[in-house]
Amino acid sequence: MAIQHLKNMNIQQLLQEGYELPLAMKHYPSRGQTAVQKLYQTKIGKLFLKEVSKRNHEECKIDIVSGTLAEREYWAFLLAQEMKLNVPELILLNESTTVQRWLDYPDANTFMTEQGKLTFKAENVFECALFDYLTGQIDRHDANYLYNFSDKEILLIDSAHAFLIFDGSMPDYLKLFEASNQEMLTKKMEVLAKRMLKSLNTKELQKLVPLRNAEEGKTLVKRYEQLSTVKSISDVIALYRGRKR
Repeated sequence: MAIQHLKNMNIQQLLQEGYELPLAMKHYPSRGQTAVQKLYQTKIGKLFLKEVSKRNHEECKIDIVSGTLAEREYWAFLLAQEMKLNVPELILLNESTTVQRWLDYPDANTFMTEQGKLTFKAENVFECALFDYLTGQIDRHDANYLYNFSDKEILLIDSAHAFLIFDGSMPDYLKLFEASNQEMLTKKMEVLAKRMLKSLNTKELQKLVPLRNAEEGKTLVKRYEQLSTVKSISDVIALYRGRKR
Protein backbone atom coordinates (compact mmCIF):
# COMPACT_ATOMS: atom_id res chain seq x y z
CA MET A 1 0.00 0.00 0.00
CA ALA A 2 1.34 3.44 -0.96
CA ILE A 3 2.37 5.70 1.90
CA GLN A 4 0.13 8.74 2.34
CA HIS A 5 2.18 11.90 2.68
CA LEU A 6 1.48 14.24 5.57
CA LYS A 7 1.00 17.22 3.26
CA ASN A 8 -2.03 15.49 1.75
CA MET A 9 -3.71 14.73 5.07
CA ASN A 10 -5.82 16.58 7.62
CA ILE A 11 -3.22 16.71 10.38
CA GLN A 12 -5.41 18.51 12.91
CA GLN A 13 -8.04 15.81 12.58
CA LEU A 14 -5.45 13.05 12.89
CA LEU A 15 -4.15 14.57 16.12
CA GLN A 16 -7.65 15.08 17.52
CA GLU A 17 -8.63 11.49 16.77
CA GLY A 18 -5.37 10.15 18.22
CA TYR A 19 -4.09 10.26 21.79
CA GLU A 20 -1.08 11.82 23.45
CA LEU A 21 1.87 9.68 24.50
CA PRO A 22 4.38 10.45 27.25
CA LEU A 23 7.46 12.22 25.90
CA ALA A 24 10.70 12.02 27.85
CA MET A 25 13.07 14.91 27.13
CA LYS A 26 16.19 13.84 28.99
CA HIS A 27 18.93 15.49 26.98
CA TYR A 28 19.60 18.96 25.68
CA PRO A 29 16.28 20.74 26.05
CA SER A 30 15.68 23.25 23.28
CA ARG A 31 17.36 26.61 23.75
CA GLY A 32 14.87 28.85 25.52
CA GLN A 33 12.47 25.88 25.54
CA THR A 34 9.92 25.34 22.82
CA ALA A 35 6.41 26.32 23.86
CA VAL A 36 4.95 22.88 23.08
CA GLN A 37 6.41 19.45 22.34
CA LYS A 38 3.88 16.63 22.09
CA LEU A 39 3.91 13.08 20.77
CA TYR A 40 0.67 11.59 19.45
CA GLN A 41 -0.35 8.07 18.48
CA THR A 42 -2.54 8.36 15.38
CA LYS A 43 -4.01 5.94 12.89
CA ILE A 44 -1.04 6.54 10.57
CA GLY A 45 1.56 6.10 13.32
CA LYS A 46 3.29 8.42 15.77
CA LEU A 47 3.42 12.14 15.03
CA PHE A 48 5.56 14.71 16.87
CA LEU A 49 4.21 18.26 17.19
CA LYS A 50 6.59 21.09 18.05
CA GLU A 51 5.60 24.72 18.57
CA VAL A 52 8.47 27.18 19.00
CA SER A 53 8.41 30.04 21.46
CA LYS A 54 9.21 33.74 21.21
CA ARG A 55 11.92 33.26 23.84
CA ASN A 56 13.48 30.54 21.71
CA HIS A 57 13.97 33.02 18.87
CA GLU A 58 15.24 35.78 21.14
CA GLU A 59 17.89 33.65 22.83
CA CYS A 60 19.13 32.35 19.49
CA LYS A 61 19.13 35.88 18.02
CA ILE A 62 16.79 34.88 15.22
CA ASP A 63 14.65 37.51 13.52
CA ILE A 64 11.19 35.99 13.19
CA VAL A 65 10.43 38.28 10.26
CA SER A 66 13.28 36.67 8.30
CA GLY A 67 12.07 33.15 9.02
CA THR A 68 10.82 31.46 12.16
CA LEU A 69 12.49 28.37 13.57
CA ALA A 70 9.54 26.31 12.37
CA GLU A 71 9.84 27.73 8.84
CA ARG A 72 13.61 27.14 8.83
CA GLU A 73 13.10 23.54 9.90
CA TYR A 74 10.57 23.04 7.10
CA TRP A 75 12.90 24.61 4.50
CA ALA A 76 15.70 22.38 5.77
CA PHE A 77 13.43 19.36 5.31
CA LEU A 78 12.64 20.37 1.72
CA LEU A 79 16.35 20.74 1.00
CA ALA A 80 17.12 17.37 2.60
CA GLN A 81 14.44 15.80 0.41
CA GLU A 82 15.97 17.41 -2.66
CA MET A 83 19.34 15.92 -1.68
CA LYS A 84 17.66 12.49 -1.20
CA LEU A 85 18.68 12.30 2.44
CA ASN A 86 16.79 9.88 4.64
CA VAL A 87 15.02 12.21 7.08
CA PRO A 88 11.63 11.99 8.81
CA GLU A 89 8.76 13.54 6.85
CA LEU A 90 7.78 16.94 8.21
CA ILE A 91 5.14 19.57 7.45
CA LEU A 92 4.69 23.18 8.46
CA LEU A 93 1.35 23.45 10.28
CA ASN A 94 1.66 27.20 10.77
CA GLU A 95 4.52 29.68 11.04
CA SER A 96 5.45 28.49 14.53
CA THR A 97 4.46 24.79 14.45
CA THR A 98 5.77 21.69 12.70
CA VAL A 99 4.49 18.11 12.71
CA GLN A 100 6.89 15.26 11.97
CA ARG A 101 6.63 11.51 11.58
CA TRP A 102 8.20 9.90 14.63
CA LEU A 103 10.92 7.32 14.06
CA ASP A 104 11.52 4.83 16.85
CA TYR A 105 15.31 5.00 16.78
CA PRO A 106 17.42 6.18 19.73
CA ASP A 107 19.22 9.46 19.46
CA ALA A 108 23.00 9.21 19.50
CA ASN A 109 23.26 10.28 23.13
CA THR A 110 20.87 7.53 24.26
CA PHE A 111 22.56 4.85 22.14
CA MET A 112 26.07 5.73 23.34
CA THR A 113 24.94 5.85 26.96
CA GLU A 114 23.21 2.48 26.81
CA GLN A 115 25.12 0.56 24.10
CA GLY A 116 28.53 2.16 23.57
CA LYS A 117 30.24 3.89 20.66
CA LEU A 118 28.64 4.42 17.27
CA THR A 119 29.73 2.61 14.13
CA PHE A 120 29.65 4.95 11.14
CA LYS A 121 29.38 4.59 7.39
CA ALA A 122 31.66 7.14 5.74
CA GLU A 123 29.30 7.89 2.85
CA ASN A 124 26.40 8.50 5.25
CA VAL A 125 28.54 10.86 7.35
CA PHE A 126 29.71 12.69 4.21
CA GLU A 127 26.15 13.25 2.99
CA CYS A 128 24.95 14.50 6.38
CA ALA A 129 27.98 16.79 6.69
CA LEU A 130 27.26 18.31 3.27
CA PHE A 131 23.72 19.09 4.40
CA ASP A 132 24.72 20.47 7.78
CA TYR A 133 27.41 22.72 6.30
CA LEU A 134 25.08 24.03 3.59
CA THR A 135 22.31 24.78 6.08
CA GLY A 136 24.73 26.25 8.64
CA GLN A 137 23.51 24.10 11.53
CA ILE A 138 24.48 25.46 14.94
CA ASP A 139 22.71 22.84 17.04
CA ARG A 140 23.75 19.38 15.79
CA HIS A 141 24.55 17.90 19.19
CA ASP A 142 24.19 14.18 19.95
CA ALA A 143 20.45 14.37 20.68
CA ASN A 144 19.73 15.99 17.32
CA TYR A 145 20.46 12.97 15.19
CA LEU A 146 19.08 9.45 15.45
CA TYR A 147 21.03 6.23 15.07
CA ASN A 148 19.66 3.39 12.95
CA PHE A 149 21.64 0.63 14.66
CA SER A 150 20.52 -1.98 12.11
CA ASP A 151 21.92 -0.14 9.09
CA LYS A 152 24.65 1.71 11.04
CA GLU A 153 23.43 5.06 9.74
CA ILE A 154 22.62 8.38 11.32
CA LEU A 155 19.42 10.33 10.54
CA LEU A 156 19.29 14.06 11.04
CA ILE A 157 16.42 15.59 13.05
CA ASP A 158 15.60 19.00 14.52
CA SER A 159 17.28 21.14 11.86
CA ALA A 160 15.54 24.38 12.85
CA HIS A 161 18.66 26.36 13.76
CA ALA A 162 19.57 26.86 10.12
CA PHE A 163 20.31 29.39 7.38
CA LEU A 164 21.71 32.09 9.66
CA ILE A 165 24.48 34.46 8.61
CA PHE A 166 26.93 33.33 11.29
CA ASP A 167 28.95 30.17 10.85
CA GLY A 168 27.56 26.83 11.91
CA SER A 169 29.42 24.67 14.41
CA MET A 170 30.92 21.32 13.44
CA PRO A 171 28.34 18.57 14.06
CA ASP A 172 28.86 16.13 16.90
CA TYR A 173 28.92 13.09 14.59
CA LEU A 174 31.63 14.69 12.44
CA LYS A 175 33.86 15.24 15.48
CA LEU A 176 33.36 11.60 16.49
CA PHE A 177 34.08 10.36 12.98
CA GLU A 178 37.24 12.45 12.71
CA ALA A 179 38.56 11.06 15.99
CA SER A 180 37.89 7.41 15.20
CA ASN A 181 38.15 7.05 11.41
CA GLN A 182 41.30 8.88 10.37
CA GLU A 183 41.92 6.54 7.46
CA MET A 184 38.61 7.50 5.81
CA LEU A 185 38.84 11.28 6.10
CA THR A 186 40.60 11.92 2.79
CA LYS A 187 38.84 9.22 0.77
CA LYS A 188 37.21 10.72 -2.33
CA MET A 189 33.53 9.80 -2.39
CA GLU A 190 30.79 10.03 -4.98
CA VAL A 191 27.47 10.24 -3.14
CA LEU A 192 23.91 10.86 -4.27
CA ALA A 193 23.47 13.97 -2.10
CA LYS A 194 26.46 15.63 -3.80
CA ARG A 195 25.13 14.80 -7.26
CA MET A 196 21.70 16.17 -6.37
CA LEU A 197 23.26 19.40 -5.09
CA LYS A 198 25.31 19.75 -8.23
CA SER A 199 22.13 19.49 -10.32
CA LEU A 200 20.65 22.53 -8.55
CA ASN A 201 21.28 26.12 -9.57
CA THR A 202 21.20 29.05 -7.16
CA LYS A 203 17.70 30.12 -8.21
CA GLU A 204 16.34 26.64 -7.52
CA LEU A 205 18.13 26.60 -4.17
CA GLN A 206 16.64 29.94 -3.18
CA LYS A 207 13.19 28.77 -4.23
CA LEU A 208 13.53 25.74 -1.93
CA VAL A 209 14.78 27.98 0.88
CA PRO A 210 12.90 31.29 0.50
CA LEU A 211 14.84 33.32 3.08
CA ARG A 212 13.44 36.81 3.54
CA ASN A 213 16.74 38.28 4.72
CA ALA A 214 19.10 39.19 1.86
CA GLU A 215 22.28 38.54 3.86
CA GLU A 216 21.06 35.09 4.91
CA GLY A 217 20.27 34.35 1.26
CA LYS A 218 23.77 35.41 0.19
CA THR A 219 25.30 33.28 2.93
CA LEU A 220 23.36 30.22 1.75
CA VAL A 221 24.60 30.73 -1.83
CA LYS A 222 28.17 31.20 -0.58
CA ARG A 223 28.04 27.91 1.33
CA TYR A 224 26.57 26.21 -1.73
CA GLU A 225 29.42 27.49 -3.89
CA GLN A 226 32.02 26.42 -1.32
CA LEU A 227 30.70 22.85 -1.48
CA SER A 228 31.08 22.67 -5.26
CA THR A 229 34.66 21.34 -5.08
CA VAL A 230 34.32 19.25 -1.90
CA LYS A 231 35.24 15.61 -2.50
CA SER A 232 35.91 14.13 0.93
CA ILE A 233 35.01 14.40 4.60
CA SER A 234 38.30 16.16 5.29
CA ASP A 235 37.27 18.83 2.76
CA VAL A 236 34.11 19.55 4.75
CA ILE A 237 36.06 19.64 8.01
CA ALA A 238 38.46 22.14 6.42
CA LEU A 239 35.52 24.39 5.54
CA TYR A 240 34.29 24.27 9.11
CA ARG A 241 37.71 25.23 10.38
CA GLY A 242 38.23 27.91 7.76
CA ARG A 243 41.30 26.32 6.19
CA LYS A 244 42.15 26.06 2.52
CA ARG A 245 42.08 22.49 1.29
